[in-house]
Amino acid sequence: MSTEHPLTPFDQLMVLDERPGYPMCFFIEADVEGPVDQPQLVAAVARAADRHPRVRSRIASRNGRLVWLPPDRLPQVEWFPCQSGDTASASTPLPWRPIDLRHEAGVRLVAREVAPQAWQVTLMVHHAVCDGLAAIEFMGDIWSCYHGASPAPFRQSVGQRGQPAATPQAPAPQRLAREALSFATFFPQPIGPGPTADQDQHQPSVLSPPFASVALSRDLTASLRARAAAAGCTVNDVVVAAVMRGIVAWNAAAGRPARGVRITMPCSLKPPGQRAPAVNDMSYAFLDRTAQQCQSAAGLVRSIGAASRWIQEQRAAEGFLHTLAAMARVPRLLWMLTRLPICLSTAVVSSVGNVGARMRANVPKMDGCDLPGNLRITALRGVPPLRPRTRLSVGITHYSGQLHLTFLCDSAALGPLASQRVVGLVQAALLETAEALSRSPDEAGAFP
Repeated sequence: MSTEHPLTPFDQLMVLDERPGYPMCFFIEADVEGPVDQPQLVAAVARAADRHPRVRSRIASRNGRLVWLPPDRLPQVEWFPCQSGDTASASTPLPWRPIDLRHEAGVRLVAREVAPQAWQVTLMVHHAVCDGLAAIEFMGDIWSCYHGASPAPFRQSVGQRGQPAATPQAPAPQRLAREALSFATFFPQPIGPGPTADQDQHQPSVLSPPFASVALSRDLTASLRARAAAAGCTVNDVVVAAVMRGIVAWNAAAGRPARGVRITMPCSLKPPGQRAPAVNDMSYAFLDRTAQQCQSAAGLVRSIGAASRWIQEQRAAEGFLHTLAAMARVPRLLWMLTRLPICLSTAVVSSVGNVGARMRANVPKMDGCDLPGNLRITALRGVPPLRPRTRLSVGITHYSGQLHLTFLCDSAALGPLASQRVVGLVQAALLETAEALSRSPDEAGAFP
């Protein structure tokens, strides 16, 4: 019998850091061609949810602490065929409204027909429920069930089914203190407000998602991957560098030159090959660079590559979880952390790599695309949530040979068309950075 169990410190942070205007939700979206069948999709979501208790659970307060209740809800499926975009009004329930974890399941599926037999199917997930990789696996289960096939079996390397793997022993107090001091003494600057003239521009439909995305062609994606590999780096390293350089350029154009940029980088702690019911099994690492260090594109990429390898090899992101666990022992300290009136991070950049392989939908495939039922999935993308003063979130996915970049911006602070502007700025910075990398001699990064 299912019982109540407490939220982990990370889960608690995801609940406590939520506030009006900043829902702690991320998005996983698929472009789908074909006649999506509504009852079949609803049934597939229900069947897939049976494997993942967390996506059917709510939270409650018990004696001053937050707990997960036994699963008693199903994820909502909201359906918007083509004509709904023309009839949507202020009274239409917005699909992107925040998720109330105390009263509803923390996952919502939104199916929007953007052209005849062309759909965008989006998972909106409260981050207290699970991390992005778990959400992608859940989406794979949905498509498997839609196809009438059995989802990929769970494979546990360590830990108990349905629970995160046990956190290794905490690092020495001296190291934690050193890392905390380094974090506290670096002062990243938030992205400054952009032009406001676009307030009078045509506003998007109320059904349009709050993020913007761009897909690089297969040839450009392959070229980018080859250039990164030749320099001993990854595409993710190049994108992080491009985001940093784009932020510096944005702030300079806005008349607010950046002193320093901090990128929050989500890191999965799940062992390779493990597949389990959805939970949070991740942490954060942080990459700090000054504006001057961002000037050399090639040096910046290589330094980020070296730092990323060190983070993975040393499992350095786990230090963030140890800090959260220590803070969670002091009443209200986590809540106070979320209310500090300073910028703790300039942007979040999350990469999940080959999202099709992560999803593992048990369906036929053609040219790298999944084919559930009589449908064809042509693109998969995702983006993490925002928090106050961290005004940009970037998601990186690979699907069917293409690199997809998705941007979620704080439009209240940066302007209603900020996401579209950032798309162009980062895309240009990405191409410039890749070109600089191919021209630069192979050398180690100049800074850690």
